[in-house]
Parts: sequence; C-alpha cells; structure tokens
Amino acid sequence: MEILIILLRILHIFAGVLWVGAAFFNLLFVQPSVRATGAEGQKLNQFMVQKTRLTTYVYATATLNFLAGLALYYILSGFRLSFLRSGYGLVLTIGSLAGVTAWVIVVFLVRGIFSRMGALGKMIQSQGGPPTPEQASAMQSLGERLSSLGNWGMALMAVAVISMSIARYVRF
Repeated sequence: MEILIILLRILHIFAGVLWVGAAFFNLLFVQPSVRATGAEGQKLNQFMVQKTRLTTYVYATATLNFLAGLALYYILSGFRLSFLRSGYGLVLTIGSLAGVTAWVIVVFLVRGIFSRMGALGKMIQSQGGPPTPEQASAMQSLGERLSSLGNWGMALMAVAVISMSIARYVRF
C-alpha cells in the first residue's frame, strides 16, 4: 500500500505541476500577449489550439491529477465524514474540492469555449478575409468568457496548491 501511495503522490504532484504551471503561464503570459498583438496573436492562439497537442496535454495532465488525487483522498479518508474533524482532513478536503472544481472548469467549460473558438476561427479563415463584425464580436465574447473562467480556475488552483501544501501542518 505504501508503494501505491508513493506512486500516486508522484503522479498527483507531477501532473499538478504540469497542469497548474501550464494554466498560469497561459493566463498570465500567453493570453495577454495574444490580446496585445491583435491579429498576429490570434494566429498564434489558433495555431496552438488547432495544430499542437497543448490542449490535449493540459486536459490529460488535469485528468491524471484529478484521478490520482481522488485515489489518494480515498486511501487517506475512506470518504468518511470523520476525516473532516482533523485540521489535516478539513484543509485537505478544502484543497480537494477546489482542485475538483478547477478540473470541471478546465475540462468541461474551457474546452467547450476552445472548441467554439476553433470552429469560429476556421470559419473566418475559410472566408479569406477579415472577420465580420458579428464574428469579431463573438470571438471577443468567447475570449472574455475564457478569461473569466481562467481567473476562477487559477484562483481555485491556488487554493488547492496552498491547501494541499499546508494540510499536514494544520492541527486542531
């Protein structure tokens, strides 16, 4: 059982570092750069979403993190409510709930927005000219929604990372 816990912790931490690191890098550096560089930035964004496996890796590491964390949580708590009576159990549960919520945001909501943005981008490209005002407005609206969800996701990821980092040291 100890070997299983060690392997799950390695998977959970490694996948979490990749997922959270990619999310923070994207939201703090890539997306502001895309917005600041206009049409050229949009080309980069479309390339990253449509031609690379970046989003696939992000969703895969997020899901691996979620599954390893779920297994660890079960091993540690047995999903018993009594686990919440300790500082460790309560803080770990808060971090777990924040991480699960961030995962839902990324895997279900953000992925849907990227899909719609990709479809709209392909439509614009196929026209051979600039986007129509309606298309530009739709892309801007999707970008704003993506940014808002990204901020929520980052905040939840920060809560998860902080909670899981300190849980062992919280006593009551």
